[in-house]
Amino acid sequence: MPRLVLMALMLCCSVLAAQENIGQVDFKNFTYPLSGHLLGHGSLEWLDTPAHPATNRKTIHLVDGSQLTKTSSVMVDGKECGQYEGFTFESVSYGDVIGDGKEEAIIVLMYHSGGTQTTNYVYVYGLGEHGPKLVAYCHTGERSDSGLYSVYARNGLLLFELLDRTRASGECCSSGVLISSYKWQNGVFKLAGPIERRTLPPLQEHPDK
Repeated sequence: MPRLVLMALMLCCSVLAAQENIGQVDFKNFTYPLSGHLLGHGSLEWLDTPAHPATNRKTIHLVDGSQLTKTSSVMVDGKECGQYEGFTFESVSYGDVIGDGKEEAIIVLMYHSGGTQTTNYVYVYGLGEHGPKLVAYCHTGERSDSGLYSVYARNGLLLFELLDRTRASGECCSSGVLISSYKWQNGVFKLAGPIERRTLPPLQEHPDK
């Protein structure tokens, strides 16, 4: 009996510890909400908001950072190469982007169409009373058409660097990015300040870093 009590206490303590630190959440094995169309995006759009209500609601369930399904295969140099459709975990970073004095997690997922088209989804999670709590999420554009280059927290703001379509060199690449800052106001992220431009070094033009 004492052993069972000890195990229960250890489990309780581990759950509480996870809830105290967003960095301990395993976002590679996690379920995310998803809404709207997967392709055809030409700009950043916040989802499940009054301005963009949920449509075609579904979920993404990652296991070891992946939710991919093989769609076809091609032969390259005598070897079979599979083509896959679905989502993969790309990155997670941390910072206080809603002004609550606590860090939120900024997660990037990539949607693979099974062909050359890709789209990124960005999720912001904080910690609620019962664990990770979704703050907001969005999709960006596709590849050189406002595709995601980088996203991060800075000085209480959430910054996106999106590939500049006016400086595109083909569908995959651009020599510049547009930097937009978002501030958390009245329960949503709102654009704060002018959009800035930055030129990329030649070796860093491709969005899939």
